[in-house]
Amino acid sequence: MYREDNVVNLRGRQGNPSGRPAESGFEGSENRRMPAGKKKIKKKFSSSVLGALILFAIMIYLIFAIFVGFEKEKLSIYEVRAAQLSYDTTFKGIAIRDEKLVYAENSGYVSYFIRNKKKTAKDSIIYCVDSSSNTYNALKKNFIKDKLDKTQIKEIKSSMARYLEGDSSTIIGNIGEFKDQLSSMIYDFVSNNMIENLKDYVAEGLSGNSFHVFRSPNSGVISFKCDQYTGITSDMVTADMFENAPDIINLRSTGLISSADPVYRICEDENWTIVCKVTEDFYVDNVATREAMVFIGNKTTPVNVTTTPYSIGEDYFIEIKLNTYMSEFIDDRLLSVRFINDRDAGLKIPVSSIVQKDYYLVPLDMFTEDTARNVMYLNKETADQKTGEVYYSPVYPAKYYSDGFYAYIDPLYVTEGDILLGPDNETRMMVSNVNSLDGVYNVNKGSFQFVRIERLETGSDYIVISPSTPDGIREYDHIALDGSKGEENDLINES
Repeated sequence: MYREDNVVNLRGRQGNPSGRPAESGFEGSENRRMPAGKKKIKKKFSSSVLGALILFAIMIYLIFAIFVGFEKEKLSIYEVRAAQLSYDTTFKGIAIRDEKLVYAENSGYVSYFIRNKKKTAKDSIIYCVDSSSNTYNALKKNFIKDKLDKTQIKEIKSSMARYLEGDSSTIIGNIGEFKDQLSSMIYDFVSNNMIENLKDYVAEGLSGNSFHVFRSPNSGVISFKCDQYTGITSDMVTADMFENAPDIINLRSTGLISSADPVYRICEDENWTIVCKVTEDFYVDNVATREAMVFIGNKTTPVNVTTTPYSIGEDYFIEIKLNTYMSEFIDDRLLSVRFINDRDAGLKIPVSSIVQKDYYLVPLDMFTEDTARNVMYLNKETADQKTGEVYYSPVYPAKYYSDGFYAYIDPLYVTEGDILLGPDNETRMMVSNVNSLDGVYNVNKGSFQFVRIERLETGSDYIVISPSTPDGIREYDHIALDGSKGEENDLINES
């Protein structure tokens, strides 16, 4: 029978239309031939059915695979890269300067001969007072006749354009301050002409005994503005000073003044101090810091400064020592100070990658060492469902993290209410403490593997994590861009 089947197959491949035995050398083939058509029909029918079934199964599998492929959302992969870690924190600061107010010695009509925020030499003319108003009126008359040149007009236009480019709420809130600034600028432009005119009047003897000229007793930077905090020292700064900016008083009068009125302010030292009120966290992080990099006000160039953190009750401060920009900010009392602190490089990951994983806290002293496998395990109590007999079985849990006292255990291995036996075979404890860890899904090996992360800096779209977390993420690792699409140990469907 075996040979007969082979003969039929051979004939089928030869394609003999007569149905007669082929000249194949098989003895007795004529005598062994079955009735015509019966065996052949059965064989062809079986092969056709089997082939059709196989083909149908393949088609079903392909359709199912295509359907599942379309239904399953593709996973986007993110490659972890290093990022420079820095914090950028802005606080309000109170400016402290070596400053003093100078008061008028005579009553009369005052005229100024130096621009605001300009440094003056010792014995330079700062202002004059005319009690009879003769010289004052003559100077005022020439002041009215003076015209601004093209350069001065261009500078005024530029100042107005910069002001109008600001935020609408800021423009409205600072319109009074801008008006004073513009008036001061125009007044400053004609100061040089006034000094020349004054020289002429003095030379011609037209000033008389009623005219008094006042010079600077020392070199320094001149300001015609002051506030209620003028002359304060660092130890006088309190927390409530940071709530609102102080009222600015314009000292440059355009008319009559009385003796003992303040006429200008002078800062004789370029060194100055800013005291910032900071948060407790910032204070704690920087209590040992003695140097920092800061941006002052609207400056775009950072400054290296020396700092001194201190506290008063529940309020925290940082004192900053500077030796630059004093004259530029001489009219400002409340300033913004932006701290920039570069640290070691971290790893930048998207916020969307972060997932939280529950874990159980198990004391490290509950673990027993498996010397043969060089691993640690837990003895978990188990009761036989039929006999009720209690026995202990080893569990080799995955540890997310160990803080030196506790191991953070994956809930797949232990759960709340489990009884563990210590290595001394006497200490027993019940698993109960559960918490959650931040982490991401590492997909380097083609499946979702939860990896714990340690945050260093948090932003709106990205965070910076520690690159040295034990068994953590490393640069160039691949993680799931959207952690919510992952499930522990599932295979990934990468896009």
